[in-house]
Amino acid sequence: MRFSLWLYPYGRWGSLEAMGDAAVLAERAGFDSVTVSDHVVCPDGPSAAGVTPDWPDWTVLATYLATRTTRLRIVTSLVVPYRPVLVSAKQIATIDQLSGGRFTLAAAVGWLAPEFAMLGVDHAERGAITDEYLRAMKALWTQPRPAFAGEHVQFSDLTFEPRCAQAPHVPIWIAGGTGPAPLRRVVELGDGWMPMGAALDDELRTTVVTLKERVADAGRDPDALTIRYTIGIGRAEQELDRLSASIAARDDERSATVPGEPEAVAEAVARYAAAGFNELAINFAGTSAAEVNEQLSWFGEAVAPLVNGAGNVR
Repeated sequence: MRFSLWLYPYGRWGSLEAMGDAAVLAERAGFDSVTVSDHVVCPDGPSAAGVTPDWPDWTVLATYLATRTTRLRIVTSLVVPYRPVLVSAKQIATIDQLSGGRFTLAAAVGWLAPEFAMLGVDHAERGAITDEYLRAMKALWTQPRPAFAGEHVQFSDLTFEPRCAQAPHVPIWIAGGTGPAPLRRVVELGDGWMPMGAALDDELRTTVVTLKERVADAGRDPDALTIRYTIGIGRAEQELDRLSASIAARDDERSATVPGEPEAVAEAVARYAAAGFNELAINFAGTSAAEVNEQLSWFGEAVAPLVNGAGNVR
């Protein structure tokens, strides 16, 4: 089982430097990646409920985290339709070069209609745009003379450099739910799946099995897929010796929790491994950099040693 530090929500950190410090701490604690999320603006009103106001530009934050770390992968959950594809492809390839091949694109379709309107992007066409943009990115990253002709993007007669440091290109994970469109996108275009907002129930477990079968039917190795979920861990506590008694792992969107001992959290991790997940993004519940870092250190020292590579409790 691999672990990623999910930085969102950003307002609790106080500075970009504090996020960089946390990434360094995560690297020392044995985490495998740090995760960056994406919004450009935060519309007011009920349609944007739950969207926090602080959103650093993803390119600046991802680049900064790459310069602060040496081993961590920089996973960016990017709303693909928000930006022109030529620009996004160039930014991704450049950051991948800077990081020495440590960038992962988690491709999201997006959902916040007012934000699409403010950015001048057709919300109703976001799925079709995402499909085309991902195919166009692959052309830009792999073809000697890239060319693409689609409804939403067309290009030819160009040179695209630098290309990704990773071959043939950066890994592409598909963010989304358990519906037919995200699963089709994984089979056709993705190297991984990052479901969001679904409970770890029989439906999700069945979907993991179905996805692997469809990938195998397409002639690909299902065991090469990254299948990742995000769990919330911990409640804000100041004292490290109280964390072991207060830690909790959220299993689903209903905020179910498990008891607070390291063994109980490790058992929660094992349930995801048994369901076919091989990476967990950890969103610590601290309200400040100090609280999150306490819990991050606690997880590395008390929980991670209990979990082996297969996600089973030692």
